Amino acid sequence: MVIAGVVVAAVVSFVISAALYATPRVAALVSRTSTPRPGIGVPVQMLFVILRGLLAAAVLAALLVAGDRHGVGAGAALGAIVAILPVTILAGAVVHENVPIPTALVHMTDWVLKLVVSGIVLGLFI
Repeated sequence: MVIAGVVVAAVVSFVISAALYATPRVAALVSRTSTPRPGIGVPVQMLFVILRGLLAAAVLAALLVAGDRHGVGAGAALGAIVAILPVTILAGAVVHENVPIPTALVHMTDWVLKLVVSGIVLGLFI
């Protein structure tokens, strides 16, 4: 059941990102403030998003299992705790690399939502 939970969480994570970045205001902001890596097409980028979702969900699942935690509440709490990491990394990008705050907030929102929702989904399976 854990592997199924990881796969479902990764798919849900992908859908969350797709919905967020397809929002017209977000899409316009990101296209103005971000530069895609040359030579990497959209299909490869989407595959990378799925792989990142799988890895993030696998880490959350491993932590839930290792901590003998079960259920939606434990998954949501773990996702929220782990979400501190991308928030601090993106805050550093704002301070040290001059990433525009609105762009960083979009990416922070994406990761916080993905991690909390992935934790909730995993809690349904673990």
